[in-house]
Amino acid sequence: MIDPAALIMARARDGLYESFYFRGTSLDGQKAFWLKHNFLRRHGERGVLLEVTLVLFDRKSGEVVTAHDCEDLGPQAFSALTRSRQWEALSANLASGSFFEIYREKIRGKLHTPQGPAAWDVTLTRSDEALYHFPHSRLYQLPFPKKKILTRDVYMQFSGRFSVGTRVVEGEFVGANGHNWGTEHAHEYAYASCNMFSEDATACFDGFTAKLALAAGLVRTPYLSLAALKVNGGWHYFNALSRAYQQNVHALHDYQWGITLKNATHRLELLVDGGNPRVVPWVALHYEHPGGARSVVKNTKFATGHLQIFEHGQPRPLAVLSSDCFELETLLPGNTPVDRFYLGVP
Repeated sequence: MIDPAALIMARARDGLYESFYFRGTSLDGQKAFWLKHNFLRRHGERGVLLEVTLVLFDRKSGEVVTAHDCEDLGPQAFSALTRSRQWEALSANLASGSFFEIYREKIRGKLHTPQGPAAWDVTLTRSDEALYHFPHSRLYQLPFPKKKILTRDVYMQFSGRFSVGTRVVEGEFVGANGHNWGTEHAHEYAYASCNMFSEDATACFDGFTAKLALAAGLVRTPYLSLAALKVNGGWHYFNALSRAYQQNVHALHDYQWGITLKNATHRLELLVDGGNPRVVPWVALHYEHPGGARSVVKNTKFATGHLQIFEHGQPRPLAVLSSDCFELETLLPGNTPVDRFYLGVP
């Protein structure tokens, strides 16, 4: 399989986006962070746009604060920045004075933005358990699917401090390290992940449903769904390509995803509900595609999720899991940015 921390953009010749991000929730479930490092190479261009974003979520107040900085890098500057070809040996200094550093056991950085400064200094304790959503390694090398996704580390512990303006979040967090890239974002999708279940502290869920655009956007695929669940110490994969379009998606809205997945031996029932965005903290970010299109991506770290997994032929579930610390992210084609701002309204 591909190295989960390899910097894909360093080898790309044409349009591509790439994101290497960290997300975590405080042990009491009241605070959360989302730290994103993005590269974007537009079609036909040799330069690369570097973006760094820190989002802090507060369940009690319902507030979200965001800091974002970016810089266009020429080919030589980008080549020098990415000479290690590894995300976990990457550091950058922006012209604004912003900087970030990513190492295997530490992340730190500072952003200077019109909204004020942001900073983070955090130590990492890794499980080094990666999740490859696609069942075959060649799917990470071939042009299709256009969007590649994996979870670099499904269970991480964070210890440190984050700040955006006067808002400070510090202490111990549980979360994950994600990595995705592609020549365009999916036409429509819902993605959810969680590793803070009340019934099983070692359980992890990660999965998505997506529609892809084909033939220059003239054709849309049906819903394609892949997922994986770790429970009772073992993994259950629902990622056979022959079943990807057959899974029963019964809800996919801005703030909700519901699905029943089947593999050869088990059935998984899942409902993730993000609640009311006027009460539950959500953020909306405007993502640019390599081809120039822009999409609204909505995200919360405080969705409520319930899942059950059954062995075929058995009426009683093998496991029942619940959490109010699900990450839920959605992109719907009807949500189109009305301006060029990076931050939108949930």
